[in-house]
Amino acid sequence: MLSLGILVFAATLSSIAQQPSVRFIDADGKTIAEVPAQHRETQVYLPVDALKQVIDPATTHQYNHPRKRLTLKIKGREIRLQMDKPTVSIDGGQTLTLSTPPIIIAQRPMLPIAFFKQLLPILNDVDVIYNSNLNRLQIRPKSTWTSVETDNIQNWSIIVDPGHGGDDQGCEGSTGILEKNIVLALAKQLQRISKQQGVQVHLTRETDTKRTQFERIQVAKQNRGQLFLSLHCNASFSPHEKGIRIYLNNPKGQIRFPSTTKPALTGQRLKVLTQVNFLKQSHDFARALQTELNFLTETPVQIINLPLIALSEAYMPAVVLELGYLSNVEDLDKLSNAEYTESVSQAITRALQRYISSVNQQTSATPIE
Repeated sequence: MLSLGILVFAATLSSIAQQPSVRFIDADGKTIAEVPAQHRETQVYLPVDALKQVIDPATTHQYNHPRKRLTLKIKGREIRLQMDKPTVSIDGGQTLTLSTPPIIIAQRPMLPIAFFKQLLPILNDVDVIYNSNLNRLQIRPKSTWTSVETDNIQNWSIIVDPGHGGDDQGCEGSTGILEKNIVLALAKQLQRISKQQGVQVHLTRETDTKRTQFERIQVAKQNRGQLFLSLHCNASFSPHEKGIRIYLNNPKGQIRFPSTTKPALTGQRLKVLTQVNFLKQSHDFARALQTELNFLTETPVQIINLPLIALSEAYMPAVVLELGYLSNVEDLDKLSNAEYTESVSQAITRALQRYISSVNQQTSATPIE
């Protein structure tokens, strides 16, 4: 009997621990609120009280049970909904059609995630994105992504470098998928999505062709690149090693000369100095990437400083992004999924917008001498 009681207690704890919830986070990934959720088939629903936690503490609501009508007063506006109906009426004659209607669960009105995704941008000047795999909903000011045009910076040219190519296949997953193909496909997705958002992306290779490091840097120079992003995948002898990594070329204190004699400022020494000149900007972009990509994964994205030959000739802010480990089953499954790689491309585009906006604002704020 004792062992049975222990099993029942353990099952109860397990049930409590696995209770679904949605985590609301801000632009920097910090938690705003964690709200208990209900799942019905493929949809996620939240209680009305969630509005007080994530939008307006002064939110009030009235629910008419016989007519199944819900009236909300939030941010000084009145919003009317009816259960099982997708139409939302907002005072002033504005209407909104939800992709998923509100429903009743356990005799309580419940709001779908679509309500938060579609209504929040109307009530506040924000953008909202939802990660259905991790049940995370992110709310951020639109200015986080919107680049500021200035006299100093009108057009940005981003260089995206899909690693490997041709007979240089890179890593290979257990399913036969190759690194060179993953990074090229993702680079093309990124180029397409970025173009839609007004960010100009040039690829160092657009086909399954081998490129030397010199040729890759030449593409950057010819297109007057202002930021260099090299895409790769990882591999490890340990099948447990997983996650996204961001690498910066930080030669300071790690590249040494064979002679103890003080070297002249020529050749290699000049190259090292140029990399140091861009280290802060590279760090800034790496942190923007880290923030956006952390939204997609439970494994925190790491930023690692190393001397990198792949970036040694790039006279501009530059990072290497390792998208995951093809030697790890979970990462391999993700990188084989077009929907996931699309979400990675969207996250990188948001990081580009975040970085460009930050640089443009700094440039705009700098007084002209």
